[in-house]
Amino acid sequence: MTAAILYARYSTALQSQDSVEDQLHLLRQRAEREGWVILDEQADPAISGTIRNRPGLISAMAAIESGDAAVLLAESLDRISRDQEDLAGIFKRVRFAGARIITLSEGEVGSMHIGLGGTMSALFLEQLAAKVRRGHVGRVKAGRVPGGLSYGYRKVVALREDGEPERGMREIDEIEAAIVRRIFEEYAEGEGTTAIAKRLNAEGIPSPRGGLWRANAITGNRQRGNGILHNQLYIGRIVYNRQAFRKDPQTRKRVPRTNDQADRVEQDVPELRIVDDALWEKVQQRLAAAGGASPQIRTRATRLFSGKLRCATCGGSVIIISTDRWGCSTHRQTGTCGNGSTITDSVLQRRVWAAIERDLLHPDVIAAYLEEFRLAWAEERRRLISGRADLDRELAGIDEQEDRLADAILAGIAPAKLKARADQLAARRQEIAEAQADMPEITPIVAHPAIIEDYRRQVADMAKIAAGDAEAIRHARPLLDRLIDRIDVEPREGRQGVDLLLHGELATILGFANPENTNAADQKASGDCMLTMVAGVGFEPTTFRL
Repeated sequence: MTAAILYARYSTALQSQDSVEDQLHLLRQRAEREGWVILDEQADPAISGTIRNRPGLISAMAAIESGDAAVLLAESLDRISRDQEDLAGIFKRVRFAGARIITLSEGEVGSMHIGLGGTMSALFLEQLAAKVRRGHVGRVKAGRVPGGLSYGYRKVVALREDGEPERGMREIDEIEAAIVRRIFEEYAEGEGTTAIAKRLNAEGIPSPRGGLWRANAITGNRQRGNGILHNQLYIGRIVYNRQAFRKDPQTRKRVPRTNDQADRVEQDVPELRIVDDALWEKVQQRLAAAGGASPQIRTRATRLFSGKLRCATCGGSVIIISTDRWGCSTHRQTGTCGNGSTITDSVLQRRVWAAIERDLLHPDVIAAYLEEFRLAWAEERRRLISGRADLDRELAGIDEQEDRLADAILAGIAPAKLKARADQLAARRQEIAEAQADMPEITPIVAHPAIIEDYRRQVADMAKIAAGDAEAIRHARPLLDRLIDRIDVEPREGRQGVDLLLHGELATILGFANPENTNAADQKASGDCMLTMVAGVGFEPTTFRL
C-alpha cells in the first residue's frame, strides 16, 4: 500500500493557523480517495516559501528519501517552495528516491510543472515586491514615513475616509527631539560619539530602543542613511528606497545593497524638522572629514577568535576595537563597564597556542588519551559482542519455532493455518541476517604507536595554526568551536594586562598537564578528560587559566 506524507504551509503570521488545518483536511480527503496510508503530516506555519530550511519540509523530505513514503502530497507547488532553484532540487531528490510529488492543484508533478511553476512563483514574488514599493512611494509623496519609528518622533493615530488606519503619520516628540538637538550640537562642537554615548548613559537617558546608548547608534552609516547623525528626517526630508535587500543564493541571508541616487524617492516634510540646516551641514562636514561611516562599524576581516571572547566583568562581548586590539564592547560603546583592559590579537593567539603546544604533548595528557581510547574501544566491543549474542539467541528461537511448525504440519494441521506465522518468522530471519551483515567487524584495539601518532598529528595541526599557516587557519574554526566554548578576559588587579580564563573541552585537556590549575584530578578519576577530542564522546567542559 502506498504511503504518503502530507505537507502544508502558509507565509505570514497575519494568516490564521486554521490555514494549515484546512490544507491538511483537504489532503487527508485526497489520500483517503486514493487509498494511501498517511505516514505523517508536516507543516510550516507562518514561514515564507522562499526559505530553504523549513523544519516541516526537512522532516517530510527525510521520510521520502528514506523510502518510508512514496508520495509527497501538498495543496500546490508554491506550498512546497516559491524558489525556482529549491523547487527543482526538491523534485530531483524526490524522483531519485523513487517517489512522487502530487498536489491538489497540479496533480502529479512533472518536469514541466517544475519549470513553469517555479517561474510563476518567482514572478509572483517580483510583482508583489513591486506592488509594495509602489504603495510605499505613494505614501512618501503624501508625506508619510514608510519605515519604522525614528527617535524623536511618535506615531499619529488617524483614520482615512474609508475607515482604514492612516499609516506612516508622525509628529515630533519634544522630549526626544531635545536629545537629538543636543547630540548634533555636541558633535558639531567636537565631541566624539563615544563620549556623547557615555554621557547620555551616565545621565540615565534611555536610548532609542530603551537600553544603553552606543556610539555606532549615533554615528550610523552615510550610505544607508541610518544612525542619529545621518537621518535626513531630522531636517524635514523623507528619503525612501535608499537601499534594497537581496537574498544571497548560498546563505539565504538578506544582504543590503545601496541603490543609485536616481532610484531614491525624496519628499520634504517641513513640519517634522528638528535640526536647522546650519547645524546639519556643520555635522555632515565633520562626518565627511572623519571618513563618513563610524570607525566602529567599518567592515573588518573575521578574526580567528571572533565570538569566543567575553568580558569577565560585565559578560559582554570582547571585540576588536582598533586595528589589532581586543577590548570590552560595553566599556567601549557605553562606558557602563569598568573593564578598560585590552589585549592585542597577536598576544592573545600567542598565549592560547603556547599553552596548547607546550601542554598537549605532556606525558600525563598522552597517558589519559590512551586510557580513554582503550576504555571507549573496550565499551564498544562489549556493545558489539552483546548485540551479536542477542541476535544469535533470537535466531535460535526462530529455528525452534519453525521446527514446531513443521511438526504441526506432520501431525495433520492444515498448512494454510500456519502460513501467516511461517511468513512472519521468515521475514524476521531476513531482518536479522541484514542486521548481522551491517554490524562492523570486532577488531582488536589499535596499537598504541598508531594512536599516539594520530594524537601527535592533531597537535601538529594546531601548531600549524599557531605558526600562522594560511591553509591550517582556514580550517581552524571548526576545531576551535569543538574545543573552546569561550575565553573570559579579566583585568589584572593592580597591574597592566589581562588574564584569560578558558572554558570548554580544551580546558579539560590542558588540565591534565597542569592539574594544580584546575580540578583535573577529579575529572581524571571520573573519566572526564580528552576523549571528546578523539572519540566523539561528550564530557562536561571545565576551565583553565592561560
